[in-house]
Amino acid sequence: MNSQLDDIAARLRQIRRTRKLTLSSIQEISHGDINAISLGSYERGDRALTVKKAIEIAQFYEIPLSYLLTGVSPTGVNARKIVIDLRKAKQLLQRGESQNCGIERITLSFITGIIKVRQDFNGEVLSLREKDCDYLTITIGCTHDELVRFLDEHKLLITTR
Repeated sequence: MNSQLDDIAARLRQIRRTRKLTLSSIQEISHGDINAISLGSYERGDRALTVKKAIEIAQFYEIPLSYLLTGVSPTGVNARKIVIDLRKAKQLLQRGESQNCGIERITLSFITGIIKVRQDFNGEVLSLREKDCDYLTITIGCTHDELVRFLDEHKLLITTR
């Protein structure tokens, strides 16, 4: 239990420092909702962090509460592996740019870029890694589930176990 509390305390400090914020600047920006002395105590593990305060701090930092508590991003928790059928992707590319919608064009460009980076020119499938999916969903502006639905609708998705 202490290890988990230490991890949360360290994550609190790391998030604040990554954003180049001081304890007092957080108190100022939050208009006193997050007290500098209290936050410092949470970061050192000297003070118990209530669920209510954890939610408030997570909202202030604009991060998921689950990340604050576990260090795991929710996008990767239940993310199923995505395998792209490159034969279908090539068919879509051959359809022509004018017929492809914006999301389709971005997705196909992204897939093509990954193939070039990995120098995997002869494959018939492409496995998207977790970070690949994260970058693609950020670029398109959708969730992981919406990406999977989009790929499935365009018959680009190969179902894996």
